[in-house]
Amino acid sequence: QVFAAGTQHRVPMLLGSNGREQVPGSTVAKDLPEAIATRYGPLASRAVTLYAGAPDPAYGTAAEQWATDSSFRCSTVAQAVWHAAAGNPAFEYEFVHVPPERAALGATHASELSHVFGTYQQGVIGVGPPARATEADARLSDVMQRYWTNFAKTGDPNGPGLPKWPKFDAKSRGYVEFATSGAMAKQGLRRPQCDVFMENVERVSLR
Repeated sequence: QVFAAGTQHRVPMLLGSNGREQVPGSTVAKDLPEAIATRYGPLASRAVTLYAGAPDPAYGTAAEQWATDSSFRCSTVAQAVWHAAAGNPAFEYEFVHVPPERAALGATHASELSHVFGTYQQGVIGVGPPARATEADARLSDVMQRYWTNFAKTGDPNGPGLPKWPKFDAKSRGYVEFATSGAMAKQGLRRPQCDVFMENVERVSLR
């Protein structure tokens, strides 16, 4: 409610989510249409249509996509929308890098932290088999640490030698994707799914 009203602190914000925000110990919905209907009410038919397609290699099954969208991913987008609307700098990211040994799991909850803090050689946080560090991990960790350090110093992650990280705005919803190939600027992360999510937040929580 504070963010929706634009009364949050006037500070730069950097936040993001991972490809499959499966929290260790949690389970995905067994009956996805029922889960969506319970959460989204009159908006459920729109949401069910969005999740009726084939599995996405990065995001997993429809139920896994729903689990991430309805928890970490779209709430991140909503918070960035509200923060930017209040005139504050906001920077969004998505982490989708997955070591080969963990390909079946995807980029799970908190798996970006080992790259942010440079501890990737000690293994990836979360469930599943241990991962062997590669040159891709080293390159990605270096880029992420430079972004995060710049942000801590100046409130802006951008700096010399780094791909441009777009400032978030409600129209383009620019963000940076951190993948095995490196950092890449993109726009509109899961926009259709997150639009329905935000409409439902407005319907249920902000009246």
